[in-house]
Order: sequence, then C-alpha cells, then structure tokens
Amino acid sequence: MAIITPKLSQLRLSPLNQRRIKPSAIDSMADDIHAHGLLQNLVAYEEDGLFWVFAGGRRYRALKELVKRKKVRNSDLIPVEVRTKEEAIELSLAENFQREDMHPADSIRAFAALRETGMDAEEIAARFGQAVSFVYKMLRLSALAPALIDLIAKDQLSLEAARALTLTDDHDFQVKVCKAANGHAHTIRRMLTTEKVETTSGLFLFVGREAYEAKGGTITVDLFSQGDEGFADTPELVEELAEEKLESIAAEYRSIGWYEVCAGIAYPHNLYMKGSMYPATREPTEAESERLAALAAEIEAIADDEGEDSERIEPLVDEQDAIMESQRVFTPEQIAVGGVALWISRDGTLGKSIYRAKAEPKPKSSHDGPAPLYSNALFADLSRIKTRIVQEAVAADPALALDIMLDSLAGQLLHGAHSYQMAAEVQAKMVPTDVADELMATSDVQAVEEVMATRFAAIPEQGRFEAIRAMSGDDKMALLAGLVAMTVDGTVFSGGSPGQRHHQFEQIARASSVDIAARWKAPIALFDKMRRAALIDVLREEVGAPSAENCATIKKKADLAVNVAERLPAGWLPAPMKIGAFDQADTGMDPDSAMMDEEDMTENEDA
Repeated sequence: MAIITPKLSQLRLSPLNQRRIKPSAIDSMADDIHAHGLLQNLVAYEEDGLFWVFAGGRRYRALKELVKRKKVRNSDLIPVEVRTKEEAIELSLAENFQREDMHPADSIRAFAALRETGMDAEEIAARFGQAVSFVYKMLRLSALAPALIDLIAKDQLSLEAARALTLTDDHDFQVKVCKAANGHAHTIRRMLTTEKVETTSGLFLFVGREAYEAKGGTITVDLFSQGDEGFADTPELVEELAEEKLESIAAEYRSIGWYEVCAGIAYPHNLYMKGSMYPATREPTEAESERLAALAAEIEAIADDEGEDSERIEPLVDEQDAIMESQRVFTPEQIAVGGVALWISRDGTLGKSIYRAKAEPKPKSSHDGPAPLYSNALFADLSRIKTRIVQEAVAADPALALDIMLDSLAGQLLHGAHSYQMAAEVQAKMVPTDVADELMATSDVQAVEEVMATRFAAIPEQGRFEAIRAMSGDDKMALLAGLVAMTVDGTVFSGGSPGQRHHQFEQIARASSVDIAARWKAPIALFDKMRRAALIDVLREEVGAPSAENCATIKKKADLAVNVAERLPAGWLPAPMKIGAFDQADTGMDPDSAMMDEEDMTENEDA
C-alpha cells in the first residue's frame, strides 16, 4: 500500500466500483472540496499507465466538476492510495457497506458550533454545499433544550417530534410537553398550537402577512412546512384585523344603498334560507357597442389570417367578456330591497352572496273568492310527479333530449338567459322527484336516476371517458337522453309560483307526447290530503252538482275521499298535473286559487 500523487488527467473511474448508480449532490461535494481541500485520498489500482479509482468515485466526479469550473486543473497532483486490482472489488464493497451518515444529533451540534464561531446560515450552507433551508432548520433544532438533543442522540426522540417542539422557545415547556405527549410529533404539535392561528388558514390569508406583521404580529415558523409557513402567535390580532377589513368592505356596500349588509368571519348559517338575487343585464352603451363590434371584427380577421388558435385572440376575447360582464348589474330597485352577506372563505378569499332582504308585501288572504283546491305542499308534490313522468318520456327520446340541451345552452350562451330560468338546468345538477310512496301507489313510474344507475352501471368512474368513447352510437344517445332527463325540472316548490321555467317545462312535456294519465292515477292518498270543500268542488266540476251535493252529506272525511275517487271519470288528473297547466308566465291560473297555506287547513275534517 503506497500513497502517490499522479496528475488528475491520469485518473479514471474504475468499472469495478460497486456503486453503479450515479451519486447525487456532486455540486455540493465540489463546493466542499474547493472550500476545504481533498480531506480523504482516492483509492485506485494501476493499469496501462492509468490509475483506476474504485473508492472515492464521488470525490473524483467532484474534482472533474471543479475542472469545468476552472477551479482545478487536470495537471494538478492528487493524492491516491494504490492497491492491487484484486483488492478493488472487495474494498469498494466494504467502503460502501461501512459508510454511515452523520447522526442528526451530531449534525445539530456541529452546525450550532459553527454558528458560535460567527458564521450565519448562508455562510455555513455555502461552505458545506448544503441548502440554506436545511442549515436553518438544523440551527432551529440546536435551540432545543440540551436534554432533548441528548434524547435525539440516543434515538429516543424522532426528528419529527423535535421539529414540533421548536414551536416554542421555552426549554422547560419543551421538556414538559415532550413528556406529556410521550414523544408523539402530532400530539406535540397540537398541544403547542391550540392558541395560535395557522398562516395557511383562510382567516390569516384574508388578513395578509404584511398587514399582520405591520401591527407587530409575530410568526413561529413550522419546521414541518416546505416554506416559511407556520403559526401566527397572536390570534386576537388576526381576528381583529379580519373584522376591520370585513367592516370596511361592508361599509362600501352600505354606501351604495343596499337594504341590508351582514359581515362576519364565518359562513352565515342561515344563508340557505334566503333566496338569491341575480343581477339584471343592461343595454350596452354606444361606446361599448362600438368596441364590441370592433373586437368581433378584429377576432374574425385574426382567425382568418392566423387560425382560431392564435395567441392574439385570447386577450381580445377576455376584453369582450369583461365588457359583457360589466353589463350585468343590480338595479336601484334590487339594491333597495337586497341584502349582501360577506364572509371569509377557507382559501382566504371574500365570500359573498346577494339575496332578497326586504320581503314583498304579502297580500292578505281573502275568503270572499273560491277556496284553493290544493295546499302548497300537495301542489309541490303533484308537480314533482308530473316532472318524474316527463323525465321518463325525455329519457326515452334521445332526439328530444338533444333539442332540450341545445335550447338550454343556446338560451344561456346566445340570449343571456340564466340557468335557473331554463326548464333543463345544464349544470350537471340532478333534479330530485321524491314524493311519498302513498302518492305513487297506483303508478310504476321509476325515478330516472335509478333506471340510469342500473342501465349504465358498467361505466367506470376511473377511465370513464375511454369507456364512453367505446360505446355504440345508440348507447351514447340513450345515455345522453337519460342524463338530460335528470336535469328537467317542472317542480313548483311549496309556496312558490310557476314562472318562465315552468312555461318551458310545458313545452318539453308537450313535445314528449307523454300521456300523464296513462302513467299515473290519483290514489286515495291524494284525496285524503285534500280539504272536504275542495273534494266537493272537484266532484261538482267533473261529475255535476247532484253527485257533489249527495257526497256533501257524508260525515267522515275518509269515506268522502273514497266516494270522490270512485265517482271521478277515468283519466282524471289534478289541475297541476295537466299538460299546459303552466303555459303562461303567470301560469294561466291564480296561484292563490290553486294553492293554500298549511295553516289554513285546520278545519275539523270529521265534523
């Protein structure tokens, strides 16, 4: 065994080196050699006038990297321990098996010692080829209580737990929490952050780090994070700043004249009870019309010259969208009765909802006119049954389903209609048609979603697109029809009034050629839910006054319901279920004469 100093140009990497996978961090090794010199000899065997390195491959590659940087020359002399070729395989294997990384506790103490010499994290990182973030974390760990570092050295405290303990600088508290949590990292972290706010929380993101620190707030960095995330040490300050920012935004809305403005940190629990209000679309100004026309012409010219995928088109389309969006505004009339709810979303953005805050004056019910035949709840159930039957018909007619989808999309995208005004809301929102089983006792109509779930059960969630692509044309059309059918909605919700959407629903029902009476027959349960007076009125209208007067003498409500059911003609349908019931925007009927409030149904039915 001899130590010689051949030139770097005489060295080669031996194919006998047992570390075949190219090692990483060559750059950091080169930095270290440049800073401190070659602290360990290379080991090689001589063959054909060259020295083949079989131990110290990373150092050899680092030297070649320094040649590229012009920090080392190929003519420089390199200390090499010479062995025989026969020894190369065994020694290379032994070196790699015996190599052991420095224990974390030793690294922590070593970096702390370097800092005590006056070096900062950046200098230490540069000298030893380490990332600054790594050095910073090790220095943070060196600030732990010495007893805890001793536990790390004995492998009795994990690095994850040690990092969690850095969330406090109190050594005594660190030791106390470590014992209480039995060294479990997540338990330690939870115990040390119960009174803090995460910097990744929506509340903190809404306030902003700059605003928080400007008010003197401090942050404890979390060594679990990849960046500088951590915990705000003063949660009261975060909440105070959030409330101030929310209030300033709320004040802007109040200055505009909104009837009601509510601002709070959390999502309003009762917001679902308030009906949404949507902006109106105003006519474009002369300048806007001219600009929109110019943009359309420019887009068309670019598309003709450069193709529709030209990068120059996108900013023009964005400008078009911005102009059109600016035309969607709330009118002074809406603002006078509207409310604004403001809250902080989980991602730190401002949550906002516009709703009707001032109720319209409710006309006083008058008992001078005819009493309504159906309660609000029953009217809603009947419209749901009608919706289910029409959905079934649409699901069986792919051509009609395609027309419905095109009409909904064209109405929204070409004519500026809102999705909630369409009979088919093309937003992948399934319309439920659940009613009490007793109201479906005489019908075998199934909910379309149940039929679809059975028929297309083979379509996988993962790989769905490929499966649909492989379907036959007929199956695709059947799938289209069923899915569109599930969006068709003719429900009039309890207490609501039919509107434009229901008028469109009647057009779909008529186009489907469905026979409602063939798919549903009024069960006894329907008549049980109606008032006595309503039953007599229905009988008088459908059968005649003598029959109605005869049944009016029946005392028990249950007996009356059976008699009415038996006397009505075959194919009779309640008014809300007849096709055409909602043909006009105002339904063609007085809602007050068709529906009534539940509290008005308090008469003694058996009297």
